[in-house]
Amino acid sequence: MRERRGKRSPTSAFLERAFRYFDVASALSFGSSPMSGTILAPTVQDYTAMPDRSAMAAVDTLFGLIADLWPLIHRLASLVDIKRNLEKQELASPGHEKANNMRSDFETNTSSIELALHQWIPKIPAVVVATENPADDSRLQSILNNAEAHRQAAFVFLYRNLLSQPRSSAKVQTSAKQALQTCLRVVIFSGPMAALVWPLFTAACEAIEDNDRNVARTVFRHLETRQGMNNIVTAWEVCEEIWRRSDAGQGDVEWRDVAQDLGREVIFG
Repeated sequence: MRERRGKRSPTSAFLERAFRYFDVASALSFGSSPMSGTILAPTVQDYTAMPDRSAMAAVDTLFGLIADLWPLIHRLASLVDIKRNLEKQELASPGHEKANNMRSDFETNTSSIELALHQWIPKIPAVVVATENPADDSRLQSILNNAEAHRQAAFVFLYRNLLSQPRSSAKVQTSAKQALQTCLRVVIFSGPMAALVWPLFTAACEAIEDNDRNVARTVFRHLETRQGMNNIVTAWEVCEEIWRRSDAGQGDVEWRDVAQDLGREVIFG
C-alpha cells in the first residue's frame, strides 16, 4: 500500500483506493475513526482510462467523481472520536484549559470542513466532457448526482452528528432534501448505485416531510431491486422505525440506537 507513487502497479493503486474507500465506509458504519491517517486526494496517475473503451472509462470505477471529496469525508469520520473525547473532557473538567483547547480545535476543524464542502465541485475528466455519446451523457449525469448526494450527506453528517443540530434545523433539512433529490436523480439516470447507501441513509434518517420520505422509499426500492443486498433492506427498515418514533414524539432518535433495538447492523459500502 505504501509503494512510491511512481512505481505502483494498476492493481496496487486500485487496492489502495479500495482500502481508502472501505476504511471510511466502515468508520461511518460503526461510529469509529478510520484506521488510516490523513488521506490525500488521488492524482491523475492513480487511475487512467482504458483504451478503446467508452469515454466514461476515464471516471474512476470505485469512487466515481468523489475521489477528491473522500478525504473530507474521512476527516468527518475522524472527528466522531474527537467529539466523544471532547465531551468526556468537558464533563470531567468543565472550563478547564485542556477542554477549552480541545473545543477550539474541534470548532476550527468543523468550520474548515464546512467551508471546504461549500467550495468543492466534482472534477470531470476532459475526455468525458467532450463525449457525444448519449449513453455516456446519461451515465455522467448519474455519477454527477451521486457526487452531489455525497456532498449534501456530508453536510447532514456535519450538522447532525458533529455539531448536534436538531433534525428540524434549516441546515439539516435543506441538505437532507437536496441529498434525497440527487439520490433520486441517480436512479432516474440509471447509473451506478453501489455507493449510494451512505448518502441515502444519512439523509433519509433526517426526513420529516412525507414527500421526502417517499423519495427515500423510491430510491431504497430501486436499490433493493437492482442490488438485492441485505444492508439496503436493513437501512430501509431502520429509517422506517426512526420515522415512526419521530412521529410518535420520541424526539431526535439516534439511528444506531434504533438499529440496536431492532437487532440490526447498518453497513455502508
